[in-house]
Amino acid sequence: MATAEADLAVAARQYQDQYRPTGLLPPLLLGVFLRALQMTVIGPSLVNIAQSLGSTLAEVGWIMAIYATGSLIAQPIAGRMSDVQGRRMVFVGALMVFTLGSVACALSTSLGWLIAGRVVQSLGAGGLQPAAIALIGQRVPKERQSSALYALYGMFALAGALGAVLGGAIIDGGRALGSAGVVSGALQHELTLFPWHFIFWINIPIALLALALALRLPADAPVHDRFTIDAGVLVLIPAVALCLMLAANGSAVAAFAWLGGAFVLLAMLALWEKKTSTPLFDPSLFAMRGPVLLYLIAALSGIPIFSVTMYSAAYYMAQFNASAAQAGLALLALALPLGAGQGLGSRISKRASARVLLVSGLMGLAAGEFMLARSHTALMVLFAFGIIGFAIGLASAPPNILLLRYVTENRSGAATGVLTMLSSTGAITAPAAVSAFLHYSALPAAQSFRLEFLAGCVLAALAIPLAAWLPHTPKS
Repeated sequence: MATAEADLAVAARQYQDQYRPTGLLPPLLLGVFLRALQMTVIGPSLVNIAQSLGSTLAEVGWIMAIYATGSLIAQPIAGRMSDVQGRRMVFVGALMVFTLGSVACALSTSLGWLIAGRVVQSLGAGGLQPAAIALIGQRVPKERQSSALYALYGMFALAGALGAVLGGAIIDGGRALGSAGVVSGALQHELTLFPWHFIFWINIPIALLALALALRLPADAPVHDRFTIDAGVLVLIPAVALCLMLAANGSAVAAFAWLGGAFVLLAMLALWEKKTSTPLFDPSLFAMRGPVLLYLIAALSGIPIFSVTMYSAAYYMAQFNASAAQAGLALLALALPLGAGQGLGSRISKRASARVLLVSGLMGLAAGEFMLARSHTALMVLFAFGIIGFAIGLASAPPNILLLRYVTENRSGAATGVLTMLSSTGAITAPAAVSAFLHYSALPAAQSFRLEFLAGCVLAALAIPLAAWLPHTPKS
């Protein structure tokens, strides 16, 4: 084991000596762009998908939940696999799986076929981000990792913002082109009946470009170990994810039962991992103060972050009786400051510690959620959006910056896989929380949203002392 760690350390120094941002970052940025794009681009097309497949909107809504759930399952497995099999190999493999899933979705003509393709696509998407972060930890010099990680999360935010706009444009543009008589035959039939297929076809050229660039990266260091995963983990992780998905998409009463089931299964998973001879989650990670605190922060902050990013448009429409177009414009007050926060964080990360940036971001998140919960005018709501967006941008990269300092290089894949998984749980638990407030508060929708934002403020505030307690690391 000591020899393997020494070899990996030598390989990491060689990679970092040869580092060129124009060589390493483009495939990683494109991969993360694809993962984030497919989280939001599908939303505007749900009605069209339901109509063309003869399904209900509720049935079609599962394709969004499945994407989040499949990614959640894949993240810790891909992270651990990248430690053993190699960062580049896992990233390339995830890109290939994602591409195959996208092709299957683009060719689907039934709901079952679409769901199957979406499952494959989600497993590939889940592997992209932990492998990309581990590649940065391995191949980027420490003093330049902050900028690289902020660039990665900036691309994630850009894709998320573009997704909703691009999805609507593809659907409306495709249907208009099909009905205008400009094209004929099979293409006209495709554009008229299945314009949403192009939401998946656009992935293919981007994925192929990312794949070509990734294959040009230097090969992984020689492998000294074998990746093994036992049956218990393969059963328990999907079971936990399934309970969270059902909690997010069922009735409010059922949500609490499914969340309770998820916690029971998590306890069973922890016991299983403690006893098995081949644990997926590296036990040493949970014996270190830094990683444990970051994992708790990720789990706590996921709900307030995703509550706003997923439901701010719905809240704006409910509060001010706004149209979808007006709510979309209002979201610029969230998206633009988010980019500004990431830009500022990247610029000052060499002078300010990542811990300070994280604490500042969490304080801004808590303050913004509180302001959003107490605001009743459009101007104040937009101002609260701006504070929250800036805070999310500022705090996006520091958890991974810190984690790469706390763990050795040969454990960075497993460590980032767990962090990415816990950060992503908010995409499943936030809908469950919002649903519970809407069902049980007995208040109008806008007031129910404000109560949920207040709960998000409490969760963000609980994460602040945890971030302040994180161990100090060198600023580089």
